[in-house]
Amino acid sequence: MTLVPARGARLHAVHVWRTPAVSPYALAGDGVLMDLYQEDTRAVADGVDRWRAENPDVEITHAAWVGHPVSVLTEAAASADLVVVGSRGLGGFAAAIMGSVGHGVLHHVTCPVAPRARTA
Repeated sequence: MTLVPARGARLHAVHVWRTPAVSPYALAGDGVLMDLYQEDTRAVADGVDRWRAENPDVEITHAAWVGHPVSVLTEAAASADLVVVGSRGLGGFAAAIMGSVGHGVLHHVTCPVAPRARTA
């Protein structure tokens, strides 16, 4: 996807990873969760690096957070002009438009919110 910096806007990609709810008896899974987090975060960082390479005229920054996606994205959007929220596409047609995180962000930020268009 090529980004056009018509307004000289910057892109700040925020990746939020929510720790899966697990039993307190699943302490042996801590290493597995950390591996999943690192793998997921690395994949997002690689995607951001590709965007930077394809769009050298756009200032693109990236941050990775652990927490509730709505809370983290709402805080990150405090100074944004626009928030674009992705969706995993779960839940049928409605989720393809905007998922639960997108809806949560929509109700808590003061700037416009747009769903991220899926590409093939």
